[in-house]
Amino acid sequence: MRAFVFGGADIKDYSFCQKYIENSFIVCCDAGMKHAKELGVTPNVIVGDFDSVDSDVLEYFKNQNLDIKQYPCKKDETDMELGLEEAINAGCDEIIITAGIGSRMDHTLANLQLLFNLLEKGINAKIVNEYNEVWLINKKTVITGKAGDIVSLVPMTQEVKGVTTYNLEYPLNDATLFFGSRLLAVSNVMLSDRAEVEIKSGYLYVMKCHD
Repeated sequence: MRAFVFGGADIKDYSFCQKYIENSFIVCCDAGMKHAKELGVTPNVIVGDFDSVDSDVLEYFKNQNLDIKQYPCKKDETDMELGLEEAINAGCDEIIITAGIGSRMDHTLANLQLLFNLLEKGINAKIVNEYNEVWLINKKTVITGKAGDIVSLVPMTQEVKGVTTYNLEYPLNDATLFFGSRLLAVSNVMLSDRAEVEIKSGYLYVMKCHD
């Protein structure tokens, strides 16, 4: 089962959301409620301390008798972590996070790190918005899109060894990528509607991005 999890970052164009919403378990994390309201979507569960959501949006969902779980502001988990726990507890093996990339760099980096825990649990997870699709790998992955799409590979660990790519304009063959230096795998280009990345060890962010 797939979960579609709304964070609180801004979304200007909701068109990318439609392919994920149908047949998904919908989770709203705090201000993520505003996106569900805008889309006319009824969440399966709402979580957070509700310090960042507009009061009228919160009241809108409270009046629908939904599963709403409020937590204290002083807590150990972020609202996004709480939302992901709900998706995991519901039995979801695929999680798509949206509105998790925004102007708050601390939130953005924290959400990107959450992909590690999900990967370790065997959950297929991505963070998406209008401009980006990001996932974390420790083994082979397939990238779908179209010729000309930009793909970047960014290490999460100190070294990512045995990186080999297929159907990207600038190929890598059993390369080692290093955290914080020689970022030679940024802004590669897909040559067709399918590309592949293999790695032997380490953790690697795969990013499909556009302006």
